[in-house]
Amino acid sequence: MFNFYFVIIGVGSIGTFLEGPVIGWIVVQYGWSAMFACMILLSVFGAITSIRAARYQRKIKLSSASSSSSLSQIIS
Repeated sequence: MFNFYFVIIGVGSIGTFLEGPVIGWIVVQYGWSAMFACMILLSVFGAITSIRAARYQRKIKLSSASSSSSLSQIIS
């Protein structure tokens, strides 16, 4: 059976591998101020996506909790 753990580790390594050249290219083309603006935008994007993922997970957890409680009411 194929282990997806190695795929996840490999994908994470791609980001580390590309980080240096991408930062260097942005600094050379647009300067350090653009690099800092890019980091701020990426941080805001990461925060927004993390908040949305947490809300989605909470919604799923709450819906599964309510359906399991109704299941226990049906059984008893």
